[in-house]
Amino acid sequence: MTNPRTLPDLSRLTYGQMRNAIIGLDVCVCSALLPDRTYGLYDESKRLILIDRRMTYTRKRCTLVHELVHWLHGDQSCTGVIGNRHERRTRLETARRLISPLEYATAENIWDGKPGLIAGELNVTQEIVEDYRSMLHDTART
Repeated sequence: MTNPRTLPDLSRLTYGQMRNAIIGLDVCVCSALLPDRTYGLYDESKRLILIDRRMTYTRKRCTLVHELVHWLHGDQSCTGVIGNRHERRTRLETARRLISPLEYATAENIWDGKPGLIAGELNVTQEIVEDYRSMLHDTART
């Protein structure tokens, strides 16, 4: 059986626009006060995403897409540790969904490869830029 869950293209949207774009999906997104260094959570049994309300809008948009990728794949539970294969897949897919190759190449050139400045240009976190670079490296090896 194929997975009927799909996501619209969210790459150019602000956090608020993303929240509006996913209305009608079979997942509920709520803001919450989460424990330190927990940006978001996904619970498959409840089809519920929690996003920490104290974060910047840039981190919220990246976290929302990350948790939506968990929803998309029906992940039961993830530790958030990059060694977990579901978590690694989710991080790389999140980077791919948020960064266009052309915009990345342009930002890389403009900001001389500095990940923090590239992240600011692309409205993503530095971690997303690093995951995107990891994806490019993996692709180049194959």
